[in-house]
Amino acid sequence: MKFNKEFKTTSFLSDACELKGNLHTTGGIRIDGKINGSLSCRSTIFVGETAEIEAEIVTRSLISGGSITGNIIAEDTVQVNRPGSIRGEIRTSRLGIEKDVYFSGKCQLLSPKNNKKPKSLKPRLPRRAIQNRD
Repeated sequence: MKFNKEFKTTSFLSDACELKGNLHTTGGIRIDGKINGSLSCRSTIFVGETAEIEAEIVTRSLISGGSITGNIIAEDTVQVNRPGSIRGEIRTSRLGIEKDVYFSGKCQLLSPKNNKKPKSLKPRLPRRAIQNRD
């Protein structure tokens, strides 16, 4: 994974913090504390070893060494390192799970073009009959 300014961490939740509710950030975030609710990030979420997350997560990329319970939707990458654990569903284009990591749930690997939020489709009109056909 190439690290550039897209992966710059702009927010931090220390191990002394606990958040209940919804968290949305446009820049990268490092989490070492506890979150219960939902988490949305347009960049990368870094989950430290002391983190305990019970949340629905929607992000571009996730790199975790902590405990996550809940569903994860990542546009690009999910990487789980020791001593991390995940209980829930993962939907992503790329998945990496280190040896001895606990994972309980389902995983759906998609091509990058299929992993983005669906666009609203215009309804198709019925076809008209062809007049004066043989």
